[in-house]
Amino acid sequence: MTKFKKIVLGLGILIVFMFLLHNGIRAFYKSAPMYDDFCDLKNSVSYPREVKPLPAEQSCTFSQQLREQEQECFSQKGQPIYEYDEYGCEILFKECNFCQLEYNEARNAYNKVVFLIALIVGIITLLVGYSILSVEPVGSALMASGISAIIYGTIVNWQNLGNLGRFLLLLIAFVILIWIALRLNKKKKKSFFERLGFER
Repeated sequence: MTKFKKIVLGLGILIVFMFLLHNGIRAFYKSAPMYDDFCDLKNSVSYPREVKPLPAEQSCTFSQQLREQEQECFSQKGQPIYEYDEYGCEILFKECNFCQLEYNEARNAYNKVVFLIALIVGIITLLVGYSILSVEPVGSALMASGISAIIYGTIVNWQNLGNLGRFLLLLIAFVILIWIALRLNKKKKKSFFERLGFER
């Protein structure tokens, strides 16, 4: 098999693997939470369809009680829902809607599971690729697929990791990659460029 065919086949394995991972999570776990499943603000907001223009030299007035209820809702990470008059002015605090908060919590929980699945699959695939590295381009493609799976899971769950978690994860990934590179060099494997036909 020529070098070009190996490269094309390796890229094909990588691309198909990533699609397989993404769709496998959706098929055997579940799809990502959808915003519309939690928030239906169209039915909860009673804003008038036709708003009358305010009389001259008149503007909407807001009561202190309405503002206090609004601030309390915001402090609880909710979204205030109001009743409006015919002029589109807020006249009553209807409820504090927590659909956005519930959606964010569901999304974060889903991302954490996706991260764990991608991490486990990525590590296993990386080790399998390393063990059969002599079988080209399958070995290299599987190693690239494993690294890509770990990166995918990390990106999905990046905001939930925190600064320390991000640092530790990147440090572990860095150490693993260095270890693999040292092992390959110790075994006197051909370099990446030599595999592509660029001899020194």
